[in-house]
Amino acid sequence: MIDVLAWLALLVGGLVSTLNFYLSFCRYALHRIRGGSRESYRWVSGFPFVGSLLVALSIFRFYDVPWILAISLVLIAIDTGGIHWFVGVLIYQHYWQKRVG
Repeated sequence: MIDVLAWLALLVGGLVSTLNFYLSFCRYALHRIRGGSRESYRWVSGFPFVGSLLVALSIFRFYDVPWILAISLVLIAIDTGGIHWFVGVLIYQHYWQKRVG
């Protein structure tokens, strides 16, 4: 039962993480390639904290399987809805505002 829940958390968390990455980076680029303008683009948010949290929870079960651990860490790193991106953006904006403002 624990294995099934861990796999489910990894798969759902991985899907949410890649969806967040797509919505943050790929979707806008595809919109521009298709001839869309910045004004016509509708920004859409993903699912903050969900993907990284689910993948991180699955690591507790799969920490001893190197390839799953590597995939999990990559999924967590690309999840733009994760806490690490939130903290990074706050730090970036704090220092950017000091330079510009």
